[in-house]
Amino acid sequence: MDKAETLKKIYFDWLFKNSDFINISNDVVKINTSFYDNQFDSIVMYAEFLKNDEIIVTDDGWTISELENHGIYFSPKNKTNCRVLQNIVNNLGIENVGGELFIKTSLDKFAIAKQRLLQGILQVNDLITLQKSNINSIFFEEVESILNDNAMLFSTKPSFAGKGGVTVQFDFSIPTRKKNKTSENLIRTIRNGNNLSRAKILTMDTQLLKNYKSNVEYFAIFDDETYPISKSINDIKAIFSENSDNSIKIIEFSELKKNPQQIAI
Repeated sequence: MDKAETLKKIYFDWLFKNSDFINISNDVVKINTSFYDNQFDSIVMYAEFLKNDEIIVTDDGWTISELENHGIYFSPKNKTNCRVLQNIVNNLGIENVGGELFIKTSLDKFAIAKQRLLQGILQVNDLITLQKSNINSIFFEEVESILNDNAMLFSTKPSFAGKGGVTVQFDFSIPTRKKNKTSENLIRTIRNGNNLSRAKILTMDTQLLKNYKSNVEYFAIFDDETYPISKSINDIKAIFSENSDNSIKIIEFSELKKNPQQIAI
């Protein structure tokens, strides 16, 4: 078995070992995922079977409820919170009704819907950072401000179709030119690097784009100023090297501010 197949087998063995699908009624399946929230509890989703081969994949209201338990609310007076939440669900095609995050789709698109909802849950979970007083922007906007201040050419929230038609979204895309070829740097911002779920899902996303996206380099920017990653850096490197065939460059926000051009070369 070659090295790529070895890594693929290790990763999917881990993924299947740590995921469970449990029938809890005739029409509802509970999905225990291998990813964790900010409290290091396993993220759980539910799949509800409807008529005409349709299905709803939902968090059953758990994600936003947990944030509200920590004092992060989404009423009309919490304009910043509502704006950030709406941007996340809009970008990933997720419905938010009464605090429940869900996607309604056809049964054959279940895998795509599950992946998109998982991405959304992880991003919404990161809004725990809004709990801190006097926060006027989120990490994404802080990185975007640096790109603008340095007159970089970039696009925000680019999406790409990968293996099985699964849509993968990044925070930024920066066009580059390497060895006389047009290339692209795809960037994912990660507020809390100590929650290793974000590193794991980034490796999954790069794998989904394997053979579908060429001449690309991947970057992960960590907010080390709010959440120092010195104790987690080796774990992050191990996840990136073991679970992805692609090189993922780690950049700490404190270093990005000193040398912004490092993500544009």
